[in-house]
Amino acid sequence: MSRILFLVAVSIAIASQKEIAIKNEKCRTCNFLVSTFDEGLKKTARHHFAGGDTAWEEKNLGKYKTSETRLIEVLEGVCKKSSLPNIDKFTGISELEFKCATQLERHEETIEEFYYNQQHNNMSIWLCVDELKLCCPHGHFGKNCEKCPGLSDGADACFGKGSCHGDGSREGSGKCKCEAGYTGNLCRHCDNEYFEESRTEQSVTCKKCHEGCLGICSSDSPKGCSKCRHGWVMTEGEGCTDVNECENESACTKDHEVCVNTVGSYRCDCKEGYKKDDAYNCQFDVEASPDRPFMPIDQQLKMIAFSSLVIIITFVVWHGSLVLYVLTGIAIVALILVDLYVNPDTIPDEAKRFLGL
Repeated sequence: MSRILFLVAVSIAIASQKEIAIKNEKCRTCNFLVSTFDEGLKKTARHHFAGGDTAWEEKNLGKYKTSETRLIEVLEGVCKKSSLPNIDKFTGISELEFKCATQLERHEETIEEFYYNQQHNNMSIWLCVDELKLCCPHGHFGKNCEKCPGLSDGADACFGKGSCHGDGSREGSGKCKCEAGYTGNLCRHCDNEYFEESRTEQSVTCKKCHEGCLGICSSDSPKGCSKCRHGWVMTEGEGCTDVNECENESACTKDHEVCVNTVGSYRCDCKEGYKKDDAYNCQFDVEASPDRPFMPIDQQLKMIAFSSLVIIITFVVWHGSLVLYVLTGIAIVALILVDLYVNPDTIPDEAKRFLGL
């Protein structure tokens, strides 16, 4: 039964959030309309009628500032994303354009009233807040645009450290959702593992404790910790310091494992040339690339044979000994054999792995 009641409560909460989102969308659409209308007013601020005599035009046609001609020019760009130089704050722009056009058509007379008689007012406040009642001023929420928590105390909404539920709309509860590190109904207290760096009547600044602290602290240094979290130890004169778990002989005792100390903990890696299998045991990695010699072994053998041949020939020419002639012939035969048969393609895989090819 309790589970059913819980699910019902969750469903109601979700439905309520969707309803708020829908009505907030009306406020967002109105602000988009205002932004594009304002942009049109800016673009036409220095325009005038087609004639060259401005004084005659104003006497006979009226001021261009509030003329129907200018209104038509302004409305050409209203509710169009192309009218705004910066539209980053408006997501889902295509759907927003459609909703904006619908809102423009529905409230055409009210918008004309602003254009002809209320241009001295802020259009967003006059239209979206006061006339259409789709929005509230920033820091206000609900049907009657009540003040968000904190404003009555002379501070920002939620002391500037959180968001007021329904802020700027005609919906919401006004409850503060605090940023990380802040807590309380007004977000004016520091949360666990944060400390108060500064405070005034209208604001508070909280800062995160040192990573080794557990719970309460007085500063962001290791010495400011009241207690240390697991993997740290309280040291006199230094505060919370990281424990080197790798100094413990019981750490990483499996075959071919090595201990690697990390902040607040440690991990067991495999030695070079090994990798962990499905059972997390370190096994020989047959796919690992062996260390390569400076020069491939076949080239080394060829170089040794060639060098020996050069030395022997030198001695043969110098001394003319029969024994040296025989050794020269052997060296030549050896060089030919190495050149013909010793290369990476003819060496067995086992020998390659052993020799590092």
